[in-house]
Amino acid sequence: MTIKNFKVGQTVFVMGDGCTRRDKYGTTEAEVVKVGRKYVTISGNWGSQFKEASLSRPYLVEHTEYGAPRLLFPSSKAVCEYLEREELKILLRMAMSRENIDRYTLEQLQAVKKILEGDDHE
Repeated sequence: MTIKNFKVGQTVFVMGDGCTRRDKYGTTEAEVVKVGRKYVTISGNWGSQFKEASLSRPYLVEHTEYGAPRLLFPSSKAVCEYLEREELKILLRMAMSRENIDRYTLEQLQAVKKILEGDDHE
């Protein structure tokens, strides 16, 4: 996600409470008031600023000196996709834990490998 994906007046979605990680998935709406070269500024909270995140994440991350930085999404669809991705990551970590890995057949593990490597175009 880049700053260029945002426009002044756009309704955006902010995830997190800015203080703790306890409510890290709580989401509120805001409006973009400024799009600069380095930051997107939103309404409320003294004009919170968000910058590009590393590794081409689907959100911008809050520029802050303290607290838990919040995440900025351009749409509610992007929020839903992010939450689904986080749930799937947890599910896969649990499925591939030491206790569960031996439950899978060779064929199942080969199929997963094929999907992960992108070799599904045979």
